[in-house]
Amino acid sequence: MDKRVMVINDLSGFGNTSLMAIIPTLYSFGLALCVLPTSLLTANTCFADYHMQGTDDFMRQSIAHWQALKMEFSAIYSGFLANTEQVDIVLHAIDAFADEDCLVLIDPVMADGGELYSCYDESMIQAMRRLVARADIISPNYTEACFLADVPCRQKCTDASLQELCAKLHKLGAKELVITSVPYEKESNDVLYSSGQDFELFKTAYLPCFYTGTGDIFSTLMVAYRLQAMDIREAISRATKTIYKAIELSQAAGQSGAEGVLWEQILCQKSQN
Repeated sequence: MDKRVMVINDLSGFGNTSLMAIIPTLYSFGLALCVLPTSLLTANTCFADYHMQGTDDFMRQSIAHWQALKMEFSAIYSGFLANTEQVDIVLHAIDAFADEDCLVLIDPVMADGGELYSCYDESMIQAMRRLVARADIISPNYTEACFLADVPCRQKCTDASLQELCAKLHKLGAKELVITSVPYEKESNDVLYSSGQDFELFKTAYLPCFYTGTGDIFSTLMVAYRLQAMDIREAISRATKTIYKAIELSQAAGQSGAEGVLWEQILCQKSQN
């Protein structure tokens, strides 16, 4: 069987984020997909007056249909969820399809810049803690990691504060942590890895800008690389370099941060190499 990924995320009609970026990325690695949209949006949430429609019933129907079809998955990858009820739907999908060889990666999309997204409240933090407990890998940004671990978001981290953060996340049940946007030093945007035994900070070049959707792309690359049996440190290194390249290209072209990076150009370059 070809490697197949169940992708659980939103579909924004405009903007290189979520499923709009995830689907072509995973296809470029030769992976088969089953897509479970958690919501439909007219545009990503960076745009004013967007309209969002949840898909709870459709998600349940999709899972039941895939069970009837006896689908098998090499990975289950979950990102943006429209509400806390969808956490239980994703947990049901994991129970139904994730055997011991299935990679489960949870990107607990819910916050950034020290604040929860406007569509969430404390109940989403509580619900997401139940979901990350089932993950082989979680890939939160620093803000999301702090909310999950119930520790303060710092403007500058120390080794001690990061070790405390990781210990609390592992205690929730997550096996491996890949935390992005870690403010370790002034003007830094580093990535932290922890397995509970190993603890390593990956220094990344810093660009003073914001592009939505880069977390989605980073997590997607982690899934693809891990399904290639790539060492997780190499996967982190490659993913961060690719994201940097995409941001650099997008800045030079004057691309709006709200639209996301010019990911189609990166994928086009990849296909030509």
